Amino acid sequence: MTQFVGTHFGKRDAKGRISVPAPFRAELEAAATNQLVFRVSHQHPCIEARSRTVFQHMLDSILSLEHFSEDREALEAGIIADSMALRIDGEGRLVLPDEMVEEVGLKGEIAFLGKGDRFEIWDAEAARAHVAAAKKLVRERRLTIAAMPLNTNPKSVP
Repeated sequence: MTQFVGTHFGKRDAKGRISVPAPFRAELEAAATNQLVFRVSHQHPCIEARSRTVFQHMLDSILSLEHFSEDREALEAGIIADSMALRIDGEGRLVLPDEMVEEVGLKGEIAFLGKGDRFEIWDAEAARAHVAAAKKLVRERRLTIAAMPLNTNPKSVP
């Protein structure tokens, strides 16, 4: 499973290409893939990128919903039909569809936000504001995460 972490900045070149950050490319190489599934987020003004494996988990969840239900139809149209699989070229670049770029307002500098199983592509200024707001929320709510128990069974440690 890929682990996209960190924030990285870049720009679209004259041909509309973006260079995927080296740490993210290393994760994809470790997962033996150069293909990602992209979609415009329905939550934030950004483009989400997931490995095909992670995207398949999303598909499985959607397809497990009741056939012909309104929720399933909405998710199929809003997520599956609105996604696009793209390959990263040998130099770590790809071209995002103009429709996606325009919808989220990517202009000059762009930001890549690692979000664990996915990364997001933002306008750099909007990304900075998003991260600042998220940090503020974490502090205000004193958000924590549950610690995973340590494995103390030496036989099961690789």
